[in-house]
Amino acid sequence: MSARLNAGVGTNLPTGLPTPLPTPLAAALETSGVHLPIPYLDLSAQVIRDLPLENVAALQRFISEAKSELATLSNLVQAGLELRYADAAKAQLLAKDQDTGTTHIFDGDFDITVEIGKDVKWEPKGLTELVAKIEATGGDPREYVEIKYSVSEAKFKAWPQTLRAPFEALRTVTPKAPKFVLRRLDTTGEGK
Repeated sequence: MSARLNAGVGTNLPTGLPTPLPTPLAAALETSGVHLPIPYLDLSAQVIRDLPLENVAALQRFISEAKSELATLSNLVQAGLELRYADAAKAQLLAKDQDTGTTHIFDGDFDITVEIGKDVKWEPKGLTELVAKIEATGGDPREYVEIKYSVSEAKFKAWPQTLRAPFEALRTVTPKAPKFVLRRLDTTGEGK
């Protein structure tokens, strides 16, 4: 983990006593080498709009590195908690004839809630056959099975216009938020 996110949350005064910064992120930004013309806590969308692109690019790099480091730290914490409590949680659930669910482990002054979720997958071919059987006996499969329709956007774009036309009225496209990548150009106009 880099020194930025591993750094203390204060700076030393001449007396040697640490002065805490407002947030751990502010401390990390201060020690990151990213130099902004204003304090971190004064940043806003409007301020960032007016910052020199050099500063915005530095912020983007800092964010990218911080996300990566925080993801690594989050995974380490999750793995550590799993090593510490997963076996006990599974044993508690198995004692209730469950392999998934929520249980509590008490450790000192802490009540650790452990949730072991489940990922359920259904075999599509078998479901199609069962839906057909329900329909064949006069039943309504929608009482038992949630049927979803979707169209691959890549396939849709490749369809001939005669096939696409009736589907277009059923299609809604909602633009996502724009993504911005800043790339410094060299003297020849090429990106670095």
